[in-house]
Amino acid sequence: LNVNSAPQRQKLFYTDFGLKPIMSRAKKGEAPHVTCNDEALGTIALKNPLLRPLIRAIQEYRTIRVFLSTFIRMPLDIDDRMRTSYNICGTETYRLASSENAFESGGNLQNVPKGGEDDESDLVLPNMRTIFVPDPGFTFFDTDLSKADLRVVIWESDEGEMKAMLNEGRDPYIETAREFYNDPTITKRLPNGQDNPKYKIFKSFAHGTHYLGTAVGLSQRLGLTVHQAERTQKWYFGKYPKIKEWQLRFCEEVKRTRKVRNAFGYQRIYFDRISESTCREAIAWLPQSTVACVINRVWKNLFDHAPQIQVLLQVHDSLAGQFPTHRTAQCHEDFARLSRIVVPYPDPLIIPIELKTSEKSWGDC
Repeated sequence: LNVNSAPQRQKLFYTDFGLKPIMSRAKKGEAPHVTCNDEALGTIALKNPLLRPLIRAIQEYRTIRVFLSTFIRMPLDIDDRMRTSYNICGTETYRLASSENAFESGGNLQNVPKGGEDDESDLVLPNMRTIFVPDPGFTFFDTDLSKADLRVVIWESDEGEMKAMLNEGRDPYIETAREFYNDPTITKRLPNGQDNPKYKIFKSFAHGTHYLGTAVGLSQRLGLTVHQAERTQKWYFGKYPKIKEWQLRFCEEVKRTRKVRNAFGYQRIYFDRISESTCREAIAWLPQSTVACVINRVWKNLFDHAPQIQVLLQVHDSLAGQFPTHRTAQCHEDFARLSRIVVPYPDPLIIPIELKTSEKSWGDC
């Protein structure tokens, strides 16, 4: 079996094994068709436990092959450094788009896998970030805005209970999952260090619900029944009614004005027919664009006021780079001072930034 051949995968599962063919989701300009992609393989594995070892082997082989060709064999510059080219107009959310540079070396460095358990399968994947190492005498750093998208949704909807949790240093996803499952022991990670599946599923569910995800769509992605997803959404909106009220106001505003505007004043205009899909796109644009504006302002502050901190990568909602090891204490102070970007809501929002470091590699931060 050539596991990278779609026709061969389809023949194996739908002809040889006689399974019911799975259809792709309808897309703009593309009708549904028979597919055996990674999402379909996951669905087959859920419905056919006897085939899970085979599907796991196929997924692992396909993933490792992609890692090898995309990252390990990514061409270096003549000085043995890895570089990327950023396109500031590559997205509509003010995120940067990363690709190979003008000399056909490097590549997209914004999707380098962290390794560990994959969100969509039970594979344990290698940490590809360990191949990026600091210069001698330097420490690699990796920053991350803490629950950035969630904070924007909470401040947009003015959901007081969640806002209080964040102000008290608590995780709204953990607190809500504990109440939903009636299990006060739920934490982000299990004692063995792996992600807690209850936390992961509930976080993904809440994230999708915030962006107008339907019960049908969420059930397909998270392995729930449609009834479970509907029941959970009803409970969630009952607990946090202001999020639902905000969604209704937001959609009405988009339909009326064809515009969406973030807290910094930047706006996106939609010229096509306004549909549910447009509203989902617009409501996701709002936190994504806000977070991009925040992280780019942090980058600008570091560039202007902390030249000893070398920002080497912007990865959507985080920055990575290096600083002299002997100036570690000063650099930590500079990060704390220069990363306080005020998002101008009536109740001003400052998204905390987490700083992780390693003298070994990016992946070891």
